[in-house]
Amino acid sequence: MKIEPEDDAAIADANGLEGRNRLGEETSPYLLQHALNPVHWYPWGEEAFEAARAQNKPIFMSIGYSTCYWCHVMERESFEDQEVADILNEHFIAVKVDREERPDIDDIYMTATQLINRGRGGWPMSVWLEPNSLKPFYAGTYYPKDDRGMQRGFMSLLNSINEKWETDHAKVITQADHVANIVANQLTLKQQPTPLDSSVVESGVSALLARYDKDDGGYSAAPKFPMPVFIDFLMEAGWDIPQVRKSITHTLDEMYMGGMYDQVGGGFHRYSTDGKWLIPHFEKMLYDNGQLASTYARAYELTGDDEYARVVHETLQYVNRCLRDERGGFYSAQDAESNHLEGETYLWREAEIDEALAAHSEEERAFVKSVYGVDGGTNFQDPHHPEVPATNVLYLTDTPNRLASANDLSIEAFHDKLNGLNEALMLVRDERDQPGTDDKVIAAWNGLMISGFADAGRILGNQQWIIEAERAAEFIQDHLMSGDELHRTWRDGKKGGTGFLIDYAAMVRGMIAIYKANHNRKALDYAIALYNKAKALFFVEGEGWYDTEADQSDLFVRTRSLHDGAIPAATSMMLENEIQFAELTRESHWINDALATLDSESQLMKESPLAVVFATKELDGLLKNHPEKFDEPFEVSMANPSPVRMSVEPELLSIPAGSSGEIVIKLRFATNWHINSNAPKNEYAVPISFQVLTEGVTVSPQWPIGKDMISAGESVNVFGEVVEIPITINTSASAKGGVRLMVTWQACNEDTCLEPNTTRVPCEITVE
Repeated sequence: MKIEPEDDAAIADANGLEGRNRLGEETSPYLLQHALNPVHWYPWGEEAFEAARAQNKPIFMSIGYSTCYWCHVMERESFEDQEVADILNEHFIAVKVDREERPDIDDIYMTATQLINRGRGGWPMSVWLEPNSLKPFYAGTYYPKDDRGMQRGFMSLLNSINEKWETDHAKVITQADHVANIVANQLTLKQQPTPLDSSVVESGVSALLARYDKDDGGYSAAPKFPMPVFIDFLMEAGWDIPQVRKSITHTLDEMYMGGMYDQVGGGFHRYSTDGKWLIPHFEKMLYDNGQLASTYARAYELTGDDEYARVVHETLQYVNRCLRDERGGFYSAQDAESNHLEGETYLWREAEIDEALAAHSEEERAFVKSVYGVDGGTNFQDPHHPEVPATNVLYLTDTPNRLASANDLSIEAFHDKLNGLNEALMLVRDERDQPGTDDKVIAAWNGLMISGFADAGRILGNQQWIIEAERAAEFIQDHLMSGDELHRTWRDGKKGGTGFLIDYAAMVRGMIAIYKANHNRKALDYAIALYNKAKALFFVEGEGWYDTEADQSDLFVRTRSLHDGAIPAATSMMLENEIQFAELTRESHWINDALATLDSESQLMKESPLAVVFATKELDGLLKNHPEKFDEPFEVSMANPSPVRMSVEPELLSIPAGSSGEIVIKLRFATNWHINSNAPKNEYAVPISFQVLTEGVTVSPQWPIGKDMISAGESVNVFGEVVEIPITINTSASAKGGVRLMVTWQACNEDTCLEPNTTRVPCEITVE
């Protein structure tokens, strides 16, 4: 339903335009929430900028999102208040921004807000801009309408800023220039390519282990966010370390046992306000549940723990029930509150449980209250409404296995019993007033949820989940694409603005997950097409990926944010995509792309592996699967017995019969090891040589210059450290099919020589 602004808000502005609220034609649920405010809101855009410039007024910009609790509070206290609206309408041009529609704007001005407020930020974000270049000169977050002790009120702040704009204009502009310069430098700082090795990964693992909460799980103090990027990193880089493995399973267990997990309805709330994962901030975000579905599925794959599979099942069931558009796409989020009360829908009093389970036995009611901690007394008091009686967030008081044992039940019987009682609770809960649902479809968040369904379907063998992932991908293709260009959002039949790098990166990731689950080449082709479009829009050679397109007129800086947060940074996600493409296609240019992306964030990774932990996870994979791409010294060991590492570019080569092609073989050697050159100048030394086991094919190596040394008491010419050998492959007109190319070398150190080794060159060569 389109929301029309109130007619009685109309007054004449300096341009002769009708003074009014302009949000009624928007598609964003957040902007539509404010469409009836007496504030004359503009959406972000040229109309607002031109009005501010024509009237020489500063812009007051409020950034938030539809499920933000404190955004609702500030709206009720200030933006619905006529007295506040009068000041805003007279002295400012007021602009509303949905941070989920415009993450680029949010990123720029959050950086400014944190700069001005010594690291503090949040939503709603309140920012004042000069109108010509849209540079910020003052910023904060939530303000109450009136002064509260030491906390300044919104009314007095507006009057103060207006006075400074009128009486000390030059100083305000100087401040805006100063803030904008720092923000621009911070968001565009070019990373210097920095050598990386396994010590970076080890540092990241050690840092997380040092943060690990041994009592309650997690890798931070309260408030505790799920941070699947941390858990995913540790599962890949540290699973073989017993202490790391324990921290992972402990954290996963505590998260699903706590109130942050919706015990009755499934799915994860945003975060835990306390250190025990007990009291959530009640909003539910698509991106959290998408990532956590993948994380718990991977944990099930590693452990075989059926509780992790159950969490995946319940989470995806919740998403299908509450966040799925009937045409296949996924909605963004559910609100934290109903009737202005945070978590009202999810909370239970003991009498409410008795009433909901009136048809069940007293033993079953006692069972539920015991399992969910209700018999231990209340645990939740709404901090914003102390007049409301305390109540209960439901949580598991112990692990399901121990609860089953304590109730003399098998684990299967325990879950069957609890599921039946949960269904009765849900029937009652569904009759309550429900939190609002933000029903816009965001490409990036859908990509993460598509990955969740596809990963879970592949790992847990559930074909229906893979079909659900395919349905969502088809929705994106049908509704959020214009030609080869991806849009950021869709709602109620309307596309939003064009996509950002994060939208392409997450959708590429989702399509790769589908391909790995169904092996349908169409999914991989679509992923590659999206990647190529993204590279044309957002990649700058020698600099790396940018989050936005070049030359956007409504931004004073082109952003490049590398830090991971609730969602991995887009650059890091693209790194994962490139590595996945390399593994799936065996085309070596993807590894070259990955190494270029890695270079663009390597300096930050070296300084702070956890700041880009998603990319650090990918570095770990590269070091394990492509050690030849790194000049990291290595030793001969039981795990790595060969003193020689070989790589080839390209890994795939097709040569027309009667012509030639070229490959480059790169050899790296363990510390203090070498191989004899092609001309070792010693009759006992076995030279390196290449042999072709295919008729009609010959090779011509371009041998590098070796160096003379004394080895095992003999003078010999050798190749050491790193050596590259270009090889021309010549084919006759009659040659056809695969070419088998072998190499023989003898590895030595100063004391001994190993037996000669003959191995196949790892390159797939075909003569057509």
